Parts: sequence; C-alpha cells; structure tokens
Amino acid sequence: MDFLKITDITPETLHQLIEKATKYRKNPKKHPKTLKEHNIGLFFEEYSTRTRVSLSVAVSELGGTPHMLNKHELQITRGEEIGDTAAVLSRYLDGLTARMLDQKALKEFAEKSEMPIINAMTKKHHPCQTLADLQTIKEKKGKLKNLKYTWIGDTNNVCNSAILGNAMTGIKTTIATPKKYQPNKEILNEAQQYNPDITITEDPIQAVKNADIIYTDVWISTGMEKEAEQRKKDFKGYQVTKNLIKHAKKDAIIMHCMPIDGKEITRQVVESPNSVIIDQAENRLHSSKALLNHIYQ
Repeated sequence: MDFLKITDITPETLHQLIEKATKYRKNPKKHPKTLKEHNIGLFFEEYSTRTRVSLSVAVSELGGTPHMLNKHELQITRGEEIGDTAAVLSRYLDGLTARMLDQKALKEFAEKSEMPIINAMTKKHHPCQTLADLQTIKEKKGKLKNLKYTWIGDTNNVCNSAILGNAMTGIKTTIATPKKYQPNKEILNEAQQYNPDITITEDPIQAVKNADIIYTDVWISTGMEKEAEQRKKDFKGYQVTKNLIKHAKKDAIIMHCMPIDGKEITRQVVESPNSVIIDQAENRLHSSKALLNHIYQ
C-alpha cells in the first residue's frame, strides 16, 4: 500500500496506528523485526531533520536497511523521467519514503512503482507529521473525539493533513488565518465528509477560546523567501504568545512540527509547561515504526 495522504488509510486503521505507536513509545526497544532483509530508500528533494532521521531509525529498528538517496546524486535531477526512476528503484528496493514538493509528481512516482511509497512531505500533504501529532494529542489528553484544536497562522501542508486527520478522529478544528490564506477548499470538502465541525476565522483570540490544542508552524516555508516580508506583515497578530494562550483552556497543549522560526511563536511559549513540542518530535519515530509495521506486516 502507498501512504500519500492521511486519508489513504481508514479512520479505524488510523486509531490502530496511534495505539501501536504509543506502545512503541512505552517500550521503544520492543517491536517486531518486520523489515528484516528489507531495503528501504529515503529520497529527499528538500532539507529534513526529524522526518529523515526518524524514518531512518525506524527502518533500522524494525530490522531493515535504510538507503539515503539525495536528489542531486540521482539522474532524476538531470531530467530522467519520474516513471523510469520509479520503475528501476522498484527492482532494487522494497519501499521508498519520498519528500517531493509536487504531490502530483509523488502520485506519479507511486503509480509507476511496484513498491510501497510513503509521503515524507509535499507542498500539499504531510501525513507522517499528522500521525505523530494525533499520537501526541491522544497521549496528553487521553482521547481525541470532541477536543478543540486551533491552528494559528499559515494554512500549509501540515495544516492540510491536520484538517483531514482531525476530521477522521472526531476532533473539532478551528483555523485562524488572514482572509487571503484560507484553507484549501478541496481539503475542506474531503474533511467534511468525516466531520463537518470545522471553523475558519481571522480572529486568533476568538479561535483559541476553550481550545485544548494550539498548533502553529512557520510563516515562511522553503521556497517562499521572496514572499518573506509580505508574509511577516500579513501574519502580524498571529504569533502564538503568552497573552494569546491565556484565552485557551489552562491545560491546553502547545504544538509545533518544527523547525521553529521564532516569528510564529515566542520562545517563552515554546519552553512553557504547556508545550509538548519535543514529545511531539520524538513521536515521529514511534509513529513511523507503527506505519512501517502496518505496511509490511
């Protein structure tokens, strides 16, 4: 099976993966060697710390051999067709995790491949991040259904996957973002098939009222450097600060997928008792093991 977006699995499977990931967290060295004698490629077009390392370690701990594939070391950089690269790698590898900016290109890669493909992030989706995030929320809150999740800032790939994952698990989502950065309509339409409880506002204070989870991400993603100054102006007032989170529930957890820029959230909030950001990052490893075990068991 391929895992190109979070809705490639059923809500039931999503819950099962969350539970499995939590078991791996509690007993990090107790897991099956599902990937014994398996060779798994890790292809990255862009920078990566948490996704690259967590997936590599997950493959190793499940008994497999990870192979790092740098875009600039492959012929695809010189114009080789995606389909040709996918077909050939399928003869060498037992699976591939791929960070490609273009979701359509990743889908083509999967269609031309004979092995499972895992989306390690595109501009549109980041399902592995959402899997770890939902695991973290469940561990901290004890449940998922009917929690209030508030996203503050840019509606990027992590936001897209969160909207879908939240809907699949019964979490109520509120998005606070400027009008010109409204969420992707296709994503909203798909999410509402699972749960119509999605609110969009331009008011971050209103958005965090009674929130159980407050989530933010960078305002300027890779490739948006030319938009940096305009984005700083557009998102002024959307920084997650101590003054903002005081309008949420006292036990609201603060989340960020990292890396942290500093514009979207203050260091004071990052290091506050409500922050679960490092636990969230750790869970990238455990959730990756759960996902790989599910695909290859």
